[in-house]
Amino acid sequence: MNHNFTVEEVNLICIFAGESRSEVIEDIERALPYLDDSDMEELSHRTIGKLQNMTDEEFEQFEMIEAE
Repeated sequence: MNHNFTVEEVNLICIFAGESRSEVIEDIERALPYLDDSDMEELSHRTIGKLQNMTDEEFEQFEMIEAE
């Protein structure tokens, strides 16, 4: 299934890359209270939503290549 992650979303996932999809979600959620930028908050929430809508198997197959 294609979840159509944007470059920014992939980069955010790479920053919080963990052993599992749930770990990445938890790490992003843990950072939310410290964000003081509305764009980053929106990006984080959107990314969490997409991660929650995918399976662990899809996450394991997801190629996370951070863009420069």
